[in-house]
Amino acid sequence: MALVRITALSPIPVYLDEAITAGNMAPRPGTLDGKIVGLLPNWRPSAVHILRAIGTLLEERFRLKAVVMEQPVPEVPLRAGKLIDTMREKLDDFAKRVDVAITSTGD
Repeated sequence: MALVRITALSPIPVYLDEAITAGNMAPRPGTLDGKIVGLLPNWRPSAVHILRAIGTLLEERFRLKAVVMEQPVPEVPLRAGKLIDTMREKLDDFAKRVDVAITSTGD
């Protein structure tokens, strides 16, 4: 069998977690063992499916306390202003219930 060589390239010139000064990003846990992982889909059709797959993989790899899937946003509320403004209370509540949050967009 021939040796296959794959080179992966990133379109990002600098990774944010390496370039941003300390204190500007949320702290990262050393492990996910014992953590509650929150999955936060947006309104895109495949976001829930992507996050379910990620949740399953994380459960196989770590000893998670729980995986919590938040309800997806039903639509983009453009008439109400910025999306983040309409979700502020929901996001604050979500952040209090989980140790780590993962979000996804999927078409």
